[in-house]
Amino acid sequence: FWRYEPHRYEELVAAVWRRCAVQRGGHGAVFDCTATPYQMIPAGAFYGHARGALAANPRVRLELDCAVDAEPSPHGAGWRVVVADGRVFEARHVVDTRPPQVRPESILWQSFVGDVVTTGFDAFDPGVAVLMDFEDASDLGVQFDYVLPFSPRQALVETTVFGPRPLGPDALGERHAARVRARLGDGRYSIERSEHGVLPMGHAQPSEPAGWVRAGLFGGGARASTGYAFLRIQTWADACATELLRGSGPCAATADPWLRRAMDEVFLRVLRAWPDRGGALLVRLFERADAARVVRFLGDRSGLRDALAVVGALPPGPFLIQALCAALRTPCRGTA
Repeated sequence: FWRYEPHRYEELVAAVWRRCAVQRGGHGAVFDCTATPYQMIPAGAFYGHARGALAANPRVRLELDCAVDAEPSPHGAGWRVVVADGRVFEARHVVDTRPPQVRPESILWQSFVGDVVTTGFDAFDPGVAVLMDFEDASDLGVQFDYVLPFSPRQALVETTVFGPRPLGPDALGERHAARVRARLGDGRYSIERSEHGVLPMGHAQPSEPAGWVRAGLFGGGARASTGYAFLRIQTWADACATELLRGSGPCAATADPWLRRAMDEVFLRVLRAWPDRGGALLVRLFERADAARVVRFLGDRSGLRDALAVVGALPPGPFLIQALCAALRTPCRGTA
């Protein structure tokens, strides 16, 4: 995530980049983001910090390793949750971060497979985070590498696809291995850790009954056009804390403003309709628009001028076509 202002997890930040790159075929934009540096917090450090805070609070009970296989059921003025071992929990409110049992419709899915690789030679520039290094569009959708270097000899290298269907590690594994080999050549390297995930991009938010809040990726936790979620989820958590202190229940994530939702939908429709143009469009955006404005737009910190700068950097034709399709609620197929 980009650090727009001081935050409560400063001591957990393990890596910082003050320059970022978006490129295709060896050409693109490398931009300075010193004012809003790109930061990484390891998941293990974050969870350890959170569990320490919970353990120190006598008013909180944390139950782990409980499989919740059934939907919560109404019970009196609240909810009843049955876990797999037969225990029953009753509460006034439920915050549900599980993926829905029925996969929702989504304009696109962001699927990724990644490895932390360590080499025996200098292979990375630790001063530059490569946000997108595009390949030619594949049969799966818009494909790019995401590279976060921790040192000249270690980096997180991910293969990411924006496509019409979610993809697991089996579908992306061989492509990713080929991309790592292409980046590192015949040099020796080892894999320290692997990861994979799937993020919805542009799905409808479900309506839940009172007292049951859908949270996380399927509850508005991620920005539709990017998948960035960490700061958005922190904002939601702060809002929930405020409501609890007032004596109310937890709240759902606040919907994005209309203009942001509309721009995200049109952008995703363009990528779905013309995946072969995706790399060129995103490189053009960072080449032609002021990077600070683009970063604010990607991180939900933008104003109208930032949004206009993003629009002005992109060719109008594909976006006008898909804006009309969105207004008419027709499928986002491209013909040009």
